Amino acid sequence: MIIQCDFDGTIIRNNLSVLIREHFAPDAWRAIEADYLEGRIAVEESNRRQFALIKEPKKKLQEFVRGHINVRQGFLELIADCEAKGNHLVIVSSGLDFYIDTVLSELGMFGTELYCGKTEFNKKGIMVSYADQKGNTIKQGFKISNLNWLKQRDKTIVYIGDGLSDLEAACHAHYVFATGHLATLLTEEHISWSSFDNFFDIRSKLTLLES
Repeated sequence: MIIQCDFDGTIIRNNLSVLIREHFAPDAWRAIEADYLEGRIAVEESNRRQFALIKEPKKKLQEFVRGHINVRQGFLELIADCEAKGNHLVIVSSGLDFYIDTVLSELGMFGTELYCGKTEFNKKGIMVSYADQKGNTIKQGFKISNLNWLKQRDKTIVYIGDGLSDLEAACHAHYVFATGHLATLLTEEHISWSSFDNFFDIRSKLTLLES
């Protein structure tokens, strides 16, 4: 079994991507976010445009991130449980490497399989890019691309997520754990899902799936 897990709002209860934009981006990011939420642009394009507005140095943003880590209870226990049972958790996020890597480092999670947006810091802002497993640029559909690739590695894919960017991939997983806006969206799409508040909830339900 492979567990494809989102990061912002899922592994962490807060959303570091939004927090960074709220604190360091000019207000123009909000109009871009509205375009994404209303379906006019993809999340990948939204992040490219919004983070290009931020001119702060990488170290300053990483220090900010370290002060705002709010890990959802039971996550490290779920990782240990997966290792013990031979399951594999893969983090797939439309969020960005500079802050996700910072959080994972603080948690001591070195070597975790992670696919997310790549960043380059320069005077023009933060340049964001996404690529598939072959290195081809992805302009939209990053999460579903990774889910389809993971399906080639295992017959069962469990999806964990919380938001709009998770919807397409969640609809094609074998089993879904949802919280937040994703739960509402899946209900509207008549896709079955299980709720969770913490990762202990997920551990107990995964045990039932495995039996």
